[in-house]
Formats: sequence, structure tokens, C-alpha cells
Amino acid sequence: MFLEDVLATKTEATFLDYQRWCTEFAKEYGGKTARSLTRADANDFKLAMTKRTYVRGKKPPEPYKPKTVNHALIALRAAFNWAIDTDRPPAGKNPFANIELLPCEGRQRVATDDEYQALLNHCTDDAFRDVLVAMRHTSARPQDIYNLTWAMVVWGAQPMWVLTKHKGRRTAKNPEPRVIGMPTAVETVLRRRMEQFGTTGHVFLNAAGQPWTKNALGLRMRRLRVRAGVQADEQGEEFVLYTNRHTFMTAADPTISPPHLARLGGHTNTKTTDKYIHANLAAVADAGRRVGEGISTSAPASGG
Repeated sequence: MFLEDVLATKTEATFLDYQRWCTEFAKEYGGKTARSLTRADANDFKLAMTKRTYVRGKKPPEPYKPKTVNHALIALRAAFNWAIDTDRPPAGKNPFANIELLPCEGRQRVATDDEYQALLNHCTDDAFRDVLVAMRHTSARPQDIYNLTWAMVVWGAQPMWVLTKHKGRRTAKNPEPRVIGMPTAVETVLRRRMEQFGTTGHVFLNAAGQPWTKNALGLRMRRLRVRAGVQADEQGEEFVLYTNRHTFMTAADPTISPPHLARLGGHTNTKTTDKYIHANLAAVADAGRRVGEGISTSAPASGG
């Protein structure tokens, strides 16, 4: 029932993530009633997850990383919270309520110009090269890329993307559009794509003319970094598509005000929302362009 609600109210990516971990939990505890589950069961599941492995391609089994285990705990906590909110379990008992998440660091890796250039040099897919350029020079998340439609693109003196649906909107107290400014490199990509493919539907399409999916982008990035010889850093963190966003935010001009920087990154939570200054869209877009213009724009000519 929880997953049916998620499917109707959340994104497909969220649904698939929650479905994965609810299914994993049900393998072990599906024979119990929800009301009989205890905090001990929840903690045992957490400990079991830290010892499990997964297989990717032809690689040997690898243990789940702390962040992945935390995703599972968050999904199950959300499931029981939903049940409580809809008056399903007695006494509102959530066995995952006080289960501590594992300590883990967020993304730390910053892409170098040489790594970015190596990816471009070894990218034989013009459609994916456009994705790389857009993510290198904006604060876009991967989902912003594959969800972007031409209706969200604003041209003129202040070219920008105005995203009415985005990750932060679901948790913001006062939902507002997410604004992403287009620096020259990104504007050039979009104008070329507009001439080639028109201005209806999704902006970023794969070589088959279909919108990208989350898994397709992740797989393409994984294969490309291997082909380009881009290795994991000293902490073992791989160069993933999201590394470009982390690099962009790290390179942000220190003169950008904290409220603008928060909106630039699309960050919203209860601690920062009250401090936001409602800057106008042009100012936010200009901040994004200034960061993007300061990042290397070297790129081989597109074959498209």
C-alpha cells in the first residue's frame, strides 16, 4: 500500500529506490505482521545489510557502502511513517524511528580540468557529450538533465532554466521554481540541439532520440570513465556524473550571498528555508552563469 502511494505521489526514481528496499526487508521479515515488528528487528536488518554484498557486472562481490545501507533504513522508516500517518498500525509504532544511520561522508571528489578533458576526448557519443558539458557548467542534478523540457528553457538577455518540478520542491516549506543559469557553453549546446531536434519534448535525448533515464546515464558515465582512464581518487571515490555538480558548487564565487548560493544549488531544508531571501530569478540565474563561465569550457567540436 505504501508503494502504491509512492508511485502516485513521488518520482519514478524514488519509487524504484523504496521498492528495492521494501522488497529486501520483506525477504527476511515478510512472514511477520507489521504490528509485531520491533526495534530489534529493525536493528538486526541494519546489521545484516552491513555484511551483505552485491555484484555489478563481472566485478567480484562488493559490500554495501554505508550510504546504501542508510538509503534502505530511510526507505523503511518512510514506509512505517506513512502507515502511522494513515492510521494503520496500532499505537503509531515505527520500529525504524530511532535506528541510527551509519556514519558516512558525502561526495568529496572535485573534478580536475584534465579529467574532464579526458572524458570529452574519449566520448564518442555526441548526445552524452552534451550532457557532460551541461553538468560541468551548471548546478544541475542528473535528474534535472533527463527531466528538462524545452518549455523550461528561457532565452533572452538572462538565459536560464526554470524547473517547476525538482528535488527540493517536495521538501520546501514554500515551494518555488528552481532556477539554473545558462553560461555560454551550455547555451551553445542548447541552441545547436534546438536547431537539430526542434523545441518540443525533452532537451537532452540519447542517440536513439529518446529521453535519457537515470540508469542509462549512470552506465554511460561508468563506461566512459573506464575508457578515459579516470581512476578513483585516494579515498576510493569514483568520478560519477554527480561529481560535476559537486565540482560546480565547490567552484562557486565566494562573493555569492548564502541565500543565492542555497538557491543556486537547489538546497532546501528546515534550517535554511527560514533564512532564504527571495531573490529575483534573474539574480539567481546570473549567479549560476558566473560560476559556469569560470569553469574550463574547452571541448572538442561536436560531430552532431
